[in-house]
Amino acid sequence: MELFDKSTLTTVIFLAALMSAVDGDIDEEEWAVIKQFIKSHWVNEFGEFRAVQTQITSHLKQLVHNPIALKKKVNQLVGILRPKLSMKQKEVLLNLVREVMMADKKIDEQEEKLIDQLMKIMDVDKR
Repeated sequence: MELFDKSTLTTVIFLAALMSAVDGDIDEEEWAVIKQFIKSHWVNEFGEFRAVQTQITSHLKQLVHNPIALKKKVNQLVGILRPKLSMKQKEVLLNLVREVMMADKKIDEQEEKLIDQLMKIMDVDKR
């Protein structure tokens, strides 16, 4: 059995993409981390990922230069995910977000605030 269903995985990927955009830029290294995560978790039964990627990219372009709307969207997605995720899924999500945040070798203040907020909302202790 897969760790995530299609809907939850799509939301997790979107949240990671938003995390990469929180500093106002979508870095290649950050996107590479997300792509690797997709390869590891997206299964054929979910269908073609391109359609989902197009949707995520479209939303991301609208939010990347609007920090208030971006944070609002992150909170909305976390609100959707929080009750659905097991502790293992939360840990996988937070590890993904950390990897995305550190991929460009620069930890922006906004990224740090967002991951702290995410951990608090997800009821997961800092490690």
